[in-house]
Amino acid sequence: MSIIFDNSNGEGAKQVLARLKLVTQLASTRKDLLALPAGVGSLAPRLALVREANRLRAELGELDGPALSDDPNSPHYRFRDTGEVSGSRKELAASAIRLAKSNGDAVKVTDIDWQAIEENPREAEELISKGNLFGETDWEQLQQGGMDPAAGFLVDKVFAAIGPKPAGDAAPQLRQDYAWGLQAIRARMQACTSVSDVREALEVIRDEMIGTNLNEQEAERYTALMQQRQQAADRNVAIRQAIDAAQTEMYQAGAELRQAQYKIESRGRRGWKPDPTLAEALADAQAAYSEAEARWSSALKDTKDERETLRATMLDTHNQAALIVAEARERNSRESQECRSWRSFGERFAKLVNYRRHGGSDAFRGHVTNAAAGKVNDWSWADKSKASQPKRATKREVGFQLQVADSFVRQGGREISVGSTAELKERMGFREVQSGNWVLNDPNSARFHVEQTAAAMVDMADVLGINEHHLGLGGRLAMAFGARGRGGKNAARAHYEPVQRVINLTKMGGGGALGHELLHALDNIIPSLVNETPGGKGEFASANPELLPEGPLRDAFAAFRRALTQGDKPLLEIIKLKPGDGNLARHNIDGRRGSRVADAIREAGNATDAVKAVRAIYGDRTDKRSRKTIADWVRLAAAYYHDGEEQVELETGPEVSDFMRSAQLLDAGSTGKYWSSVEEMAARAFQSYLEDKMSERGMRNDYLSALADNKHYSGGSSPVKPFPEGEERLRINAAIDELFDTLKRERVFEKAVANKALLDSIFDCNSGAAALQ
Repeated sequence: MSIIFDNSNGEGAKQVLARLKLVTQLASTRKDLLALPAGVGSLAPRLALVREANRLRAELGELDGPALSDDPNSPHYRFRDTGEVSGSRKELAASAIRLAKSNGDAVKVTDIDWQAIEENPREAEELISKGNLFGETDWEQLQQGGMDPAAGFLVDKVFAAIGPKPAGDAAPQLRQDYAWGLQAIRARMQACTSVSDVREALEVIRDEMIGTNLNEQEAERYTALMQQRQQAADRNVAIRQAIDAAQTEMYQAGAELRQAQYKIESRGRRGWKPDPTLAEALADAQAAYSEAEARWSSALKDTKDERETLRATMLDTHNQAALIVAEARERNSRESQECRSWRSFGERFAKLVNYRRHGGSDAFRGHVTNAAAGKVNDWSWADKSKASQPKRATKREVGFQLQVADSFVRQGGREISVGSTAELKERMGFREVQSGNWVLNDPNSARFHVEQTAAAMVDMADVLGINEHHLGLGGRLAMAFGARGRGGKNAARAHYEPVQRVINLTKMGGGGALGHELLHALDNIIPSLVNETPGGKGEFASANPELLPEGPLRDAFAAFRRALTQGDKPLLEIIKLKPGDGNLARHNIDGRRGSRVADAIREAGNATDAVKAVRAIYGDRTDKRSRKTIADWVRLAAAYYHDGEEQVELETGPEVSDFMRSAQLLDAGSTGKYWSSVEEMAARAFQSYLEDKMSERGMRNDYLSALADNKHYSGGSSPVKPFPEGEERLRINAAIDELFDTLKRERVFEKAVANKALLDSIFDCNSGAAALQ
């Protein structure tokens, strides 16, 4: 390049050298600009070089106009845009985003010149979208980095749930929040390598989206309030324990009084003469009972004012703490970057991260079920050109137990506070209380579950009219919080273990399950209590009332079973067909005119009526030959109307309750498999009963039972009905009323507590406690 300097304007040597230096710098800047690689990553250095080139051109006099200013607010600002020419800020910003899209690259929030693109809000709204910013996912690289295919499958579904544009009113801040979120969600999800990693990451995101994180000042106030509440609760517990001790002494004195009365009455019925020693014992028992009753009454009266003050303190501190959380949520919705960004992803994303809660994504819940069950074992789903998506999990496979309470509401009920697992054990009569690591490592979780369990047990005791201490069955039943996990697809479910007689409430699936699992425990342990034998792990009185001796209790359980199972709805019958059954059916039915069975099948007009006609002809024959003949004709009747199908589903089974038929559908037509087993139906019906009875009393306890109504399962293309409803629900509730009335009349729970030595030997409680370790 040759440069000619004009000295006619009086330019001296120094000025010439200065211009030469500027020209050299401009040439170097242009060279650096041309050398920059394409892509969004070079946006910032490109803009810096453009600014520098414009500055040099201005000093060289290549840019005409008034004197330049260093004031950014001046219309003659030195670094202002000079027009929509190639390389301007707005065009560079927009073209960089579009270039990234065409290359499949993700755009970092720091790569975007926000001031430039927001000069035209309409263009900004068009530019800031998932399609432009998110880029393509390199599944092959993630696979090489250790991500398993099931985790990748879920991550892909998470990405797909993000809204295509920011949700809400179009605003610059919302667009920045959305862009930040796209960058953050990719980083977080691509760091996951397993299904459990994905689930944990989504739980963290959900918590951030809700926005209940407390700042330092709020946390300090919240902790102080909780400490104040706990002090009041501890004092209330101490008072309650003293009252309970006095009450227990009164009950014991009453029992001794009744025993003394019974002995005298027994002698009288036999015609024996009075025994002075018995009369003296009766007088002593009467005096002891009166004294015990006076002490109990005094304990109630003397502490009434203090107990009311303590209850008011606990309520007030609870309300103040709740207000702190509400204020934190409102603040985080404005100030928390994570909260704002996740919310900008829209409703579909919100439902996905809430997939485990009521109202969450059923579809994603099914995907998680598939992934956790090992049904996604290769990367074929990542090839979008092939129809290789794993089969969607059925509603039955997902299972209604995945519907857990999002939060636990308690309304009404007695005030109760327990401060330790030892106190919970003593108050409820449990054998042991055990906690897993997720509770032991978090004192707040431990306190929460202990308090919730105590409140639930008290509410259930009041609904049933039973002393809560008796619900532990005299120390035969143990309680565990997430301490009994065994892995596998069902590890997250709450469950009752009949071998060790322990209820385990889990971190992921324990919400609202305590009442359900306690019914399982009662159902399993009561036959052993009544028969004074250890019994078997698979013995449940609801399923087999004959486990009990003849009498009112067996009758009550039999009535409960009938209420659960009997009705006028035909069970689904699955008839499997063989190749060639269609031809065989036509040969035997069309070719045998005058045959009573063949004519009945042909005249029926459909498979359902044809099968019913076959059974009507053969009646109640149960011999081996007749059973085979009936089965053959039933298969031919189905094949006659459904030629070419592998199996036929007909409503031709025995008539049962609608509750049982719906449960059979959950078991894919296999009666008694799981959902339609009587003991499982009994536990679900008990949940419905508890919620109905609490509702009648103006009570609610979601930890005890939640979502036991079919309205929560009515969505989707194939709604299910896991709980009884309508007239059947009322009939079952009445049967449960009678069952527990009978248990009280027969004093089953009192007997469980009274004869401790005998029952300890039957249940081998010491070894059972060791088994919990």
